[in-house]
Amino acid sequence: FKKRYTALVTFVTNSHTPEQEKGMDLHRHREGAARTGPGTTFRNLLMKWRKRGAIEKGKVVFYSFSEGYSCNPRAICDEMLRRGSAARLVWVSEKKGVNAPEGVSVVSGKRAMRRALSTAHVIVSNSRLGHYWACGYQKKPGQVYIQTWHGSFGIKKIEGDVEKLPQSYLNRAQMDSSNIDYLLSNSRWLTERFRESFFYEGEILETGSPRNDVLQHAGSQQSQERASRVRRICGLRHGERIALVAPTFREGGVFPPLPDMRRLRDALAAKFGGEWIVLLHMHPGFRSARTRPPRNKIVSGGDVLDVSFIQDVMDLLLVADVMVSDYSSCIFDFLLTGRPGFLYAPDLDEYERARGLYYPLCDVPFPVAETDESLAQAICLFDEGAYRKRVESFRHDKGAMDDGHASERVADLIENILAEKEVQK
Repeated sequence: FKKRYTALVTFVTNSHTPEQEKGMDLHRHREGAARTGPGTTFRNLLMKWRKRGAIEKGKVVFYSFSEGYSCNPRAICDEMLRRGSAARLVWVSEKKGVNAPEGVSVVSGKRAMRRALSTAHVIVSNSRLGHYWACGYQKKPGQVYIQTWHGSFGIKKIEGDVEKLPQSYLNRAQMDSSNIDYLLSNSRWLTERFRESFFYEGEILETGSPRNDVLQHAGSQQSQERASRVRRICGLRHGERIALVAPTFREGGVFPPLPDMRRLRDALAAKFGGEWIVLLHMHPGFRSARTRPPRNKIVSGGDVLDVSFIQDVMDLLLVADVMVSDYSSCIFDFLLTGRPGFLYAPDLDEYERARGLYYPLCDVPFPVAETDESLAQAICLFDEGAYRKRVESFRHDKGAMDDGHASERVADLIENILAEKEVQK
């Protein structure tokens, strides 16, 4: 039965007319335009079946592409818990192993996840749900979809601005955007990028990035407890200084170049003093055995720990004294801490050709290195005063909105939706 069901779903959801294959005129389809093609009857039956199940009032469903309790949805969910919301909070994941706090129900598995989404009053996601809509599910009247995205004013191009994204992804992205009610932005600059690249003409709320609130309240009891928990889980010694290395993914599953960890640690010790340990956190796309190289090619020596098992990279940003990345947007979150950040980009030309950058690396506030030698030199010459001025100027130019209260704004939005109050925009 499972094989027949899967075959039926695949046939139905891929039976588009030639016009739909080329353009996927989704808005016209939602307004009732006639459909033709071999799968029309089956598709209509499937959609009717998947419309079953009434919305559960007060049910808020969260999803993060990393599959763990993480990123902007986590921050919003945490705020709902903190204020003692009466909402039913549900975290969905295709995989098992999500470590959600008490008060949050976890639903695992594709079919269970889709059932939870189909009955949600409010959906909060940090990535595309195109795979969900493409399976025939439709948003019900009264459902609200909040898209938080998972980047900030990073440097790598996204969505429609990327020239080489597959048409199948673009089709699903457009389908997803047609269902979004609110898209969150952390800056004037990101709002402009969304308008140009996200296939979205609806409401963009410049709330700031909820996930960054923890960095701006690093001295709070909650943040201190979170940092202590991370140190304990990673087995870090008291007083040990931390360098976080967190590269982004590469197109086609190519493994990212990593700096010489021993040389990095020695350069940091020479510049800043103390005992250093390097934590390596890989992008979720490289965490599976299929895509990752042997462990001995990643970690050399006891002063480097592979902490890719940490579900939320924000936990690591909270405890890191220094960060080294390449084109990942998370280092642009890290600049909120005021601590030193460095870019290691030995494959800059290839990455620009494959993905594309919004602005030259010379415009970022971080020292940039393309070799291990130049990285060590950048650390040696690091000037904290000049760095802080560059960070302040960069945030001002981008029209940054992060102020430590983004989660509260989004939680207020959700509470108003659940109470069916008029939303303040």
